[in-house]
Amino acid sequence: MKRFRHLLLASALSVLFAGAASAVPVDFTFLATTTSGGAFPTNQTFVPSLPIFGSGNIDFASGTGTVTLPDHSVTLDILSTPGPDARLDISGWTQTITSIDVLGNIESIGGGTVGCADLGGFGSLICELASPTVAGWPPVDGASALSSAVLDTVFQQIIVVDNSDANAGQITSLYSYSIVPEPGTALLLGGGLMAMAMGRKRRLS
Repeated sequence: MKRFRHLLLASALSVLFAGAASAVPVDFTFLATTTSGGAFPTNQTFVPSLPIFGSGNIDFASGTGTVTLPDHSVTLDILSTPGPDARLDISGWTQTITSIDVLGNIESIGGGTVGCADLGGFGSLICELASPTVAGWPPVDGASALSSAVLDTVFQQIIVVDNSDANAGQITSLYSYSIVPEPGTALLLGGGLMAMAMGRKRRLS
């Protein structure tokens, strides 16, 4: 029995450490988008309302992974005009992370489609500028895009700063993520911890 408990604990720990070094499933939470500055600062309203929950995986060793969000809409209200101006209906939102450097900067390729509804005001202008495909998230770092994304593994957050549109102002998007243990891993780890507790109880009695 003692040997079995030790074997169970060792297996649990090995699976846990192996999972940390390979692609692990994650839950993503899109928390907020704020705009400031620029010629046309805007309010944005999301349907479903924030937070929006997605999923994906990250391979921290190779710096790759995928992120998906459910279909959602964003209503844009340019503050200089009364009422909402346009609604963007985003579907099939997917991002493929291609690299993560030592500082946590991310590059990725985006996919999906967006429809635009003119709600008045600057709505027609916004819809003219809206691309038929969702722009890459996060935009690739560089002088042309002037955008960046940082993966914070301590607080488990991805912070995206998009400066690519001076007219819209700076957009900061905050995503959080939590690692989702696979059921088998969780059971194995739980069994190992229970074996430790049983062994400790036996020594104390």
